[in-house]
Amino acid sequence: MKLELGCGTAPTPGYVHHDRWRHAPHVEVEHDLNVLPWPWPDGSCAEILGLDVFEHLRLMPEEWLRECHRLLRPGGVLRLRVPLFGSPWHVIDPTHVRGFHPLNFAYFVRGQEYHKRYGHFYFDFAFSGGEAHIEEHNVVARLIK
Repeated sequence: MKLELGCGTAPTPGYVHHDRWRHAPHVEVEHDLNVLPWPWPDGSCAEILGLDVFEHLRLMPEEWLRECHRLLRPGGVLRLRVPLFGSPWHVIDPTHVRGFHPLNFAYFVRGQEYHKRYGHFYFDFAFSGGEAHIEEHNVVARLIK
């Protein structure tokens, strides 16, 4: 399954579409992502897409990244976009709980310096590969289970 979390009003074709509530016919799964566990089985996703959704969660990044890791099958990919910390996209929207930096995700990827130094000690899961970079006022990441 290819799962799009928080699809909003512009669902990406080819995905199962989730949102917090069924506000439109294209929303196939209704669930508040702040409530764990999420309603999909372990290893059920080949890909998870989260564009402009994770910054709204009250969960710590460790919690929602662990849940994405649980849902992904081996080799599965998490693709996400979140606002860069301190950018206009981060601070203007009053529903944003936090902003991000690309290095936030390095704590969760085996082989990256922040995982080697800290992440392996703090977290009981890790992605096998991935990268994160800045695009305009956002952090865009691709993490591989």
